[in-house]
Amino acid sequence: MNNKKMTIIAAVLLASVIFSACGAAAPAEPTQDPNAVFTQVAETVMVSMTQTAEAMPPTPMPQPTATARPTLPPVPTVDPLATPEAIPTSAFGPTATIQKYGDSARYNTQNPGDGKVFKRGEEFQFNVCFTNDGATTWDESYYLEYNSGYRLWNNQTVFYVGEAIEPGGKWCFFSPGVAPIDPGSYTTRWYMKNGDGKFMHEVYFTYSVQ
Repeated sequence: MNNKKMTIIAAVLLASVIFSACGAAAPAEPTQDPNAVFTQVAETVMVSMTQTAEAMPPTPMPQPTATARPTLPPVPTVDPLATPEAIPTSAFGPTATIQKYGDSARYNTQNPGDGKVFKRGEEFQFNVCFTNDGATTWDESYYLEYNSGYRLWNNQTVFYVGEAIEPGGKWCFFSPGVAPIDPGSYTTRWYMKNGDGKFMHEVYFTYSVQ
């Protein structure tokens, strides 16, 4: 039995005693219905309990408990002064070398360079250098031959290699030159050939006269 029912029963009993006492002292009144009396007392008690409950402060609702976040592991720090681990390297075989066979010449330099400006009839010296990047030795039969354009020196059209040039060696041809009398742009073109007259390389010189 809960407290609410016990309170109602106590109120009913108290009311019965009070009515009994009043009945002994006062003249008899008409008999009332006990059920009606019980209902009236119960309603009075209920109203009193309701007013009491309304006067009490509301019970605070329990606040939800915050769930703690999981702790993440610390981020590893990198020491800037630490020596990095060596990365293993793969072993490679020797680099293949391309071997050229027969006669071959590679252009190196020339002087003066293209675009040189001369005065009318100015004398100069022209030279051009080649490297022997073939597998044969150049002998004195190898030469530089005029092909087209303005000749550098009179009717000179061929300049020969003056000594044997082994593979990997270098040889420079020197030719005297005289600029034309007439102003304008000029180009002289020359071919390097072996002793059999076979073409090996081309060189040209472009210049102007003012």
